Amino acid sequence: MITEPLRYMLVAKVYSYQDHHSKAVRVLSEGIAKHPDSGMLYRHRGHFNISIREFDAAVADFSRSVALLDGQPDEIEYYQAELMPEVERLLLGQEPQLLNGPTLITADNLAKLRDVYKGTLLSSTWYHYGLAHYLRGEFDEAAAKYRTTLEYCVDDDMTVATTDWLYMSLQRAGRRDEAAKLLETTSLDMHINEPSYYRRMELYKGVAAPESVLSPNDGDTKTLATQGYGVGNWYLYNGHQEEARKVFERIIAVGARAAFGTIAAEVDLARMARARS
Repeated sequence: MITEPLRYMLVAKVYSYQDHHSKAVRVLSEGIAKHPDSGMLYRHRGHFNISIREFDAAVADFSRSVALLDGQPDEIEYYQAELMPEVERLLLGQEPQLLNGPTLITADNLAKLRDVYKGTLLSSTWYHYGLAHYLRGEFDEAAAKYRTTLEYCVDDDMTVATTDWLYMSLQRAGRRDEAAKLLETTSLDMHINEPSYYRRMELYKGVAAPESVLSPNDGDTKTLATQGYGVGNWYLYNGHQEEARKVFERIIAVGARAAFGTIAAEVDLARMARARS
């Protein structure tokens, strides 16, 4: 049977897919009150605290999550394409297919899920922990968290996303030599299911032009915000403040409020405005 903490997580996820992130935080808080030792619930509440721009609360949640998860076996985390059919099955009184028990990190499971966009509980926790620090402007702390995230990445999608944020954290921390070394040692020979962060890495390596990354062919707003933030940030740490500002404003105008690129663009625009005042 599916556990009660997982039920709380699924309800929160459904709210998040409807862009009701405050409701997701409320549900997870209720779950945590009943299951205070669930690192998984803290991990997801931290994520949605980022979505509602409560970065301090997010850092606190991830700190608690990593403490609770320490020493536990890792497991696959599924995203919307896999979770919504599970919700449908549960509502119809059918047996879940993925959530009866954890999907452990084994060679067989990873081979079966090779073409599924996924994370793991530990890699996702540390990844979003790094993001919360990044959004608070704590770039050295963010870089340290992303270094730890890489230890738990089990596929190229999570590896490239983590490497991207680590690279940006190093650049924003002024550690340009480390960023350059990271880029040199990162191969683009990857099996990618979701290309947004891969496209950003192509930009950093000089394989893709800024405008091609900023204007994805599919026109999806989240993709534009994600890829676009990489472009705007690239302009920013290379000293092109006006170009960066224009890109950040373009991202926000798209309206994908929950996208991390949008949130980061908001934060950077606010910092730029404070610097001018």
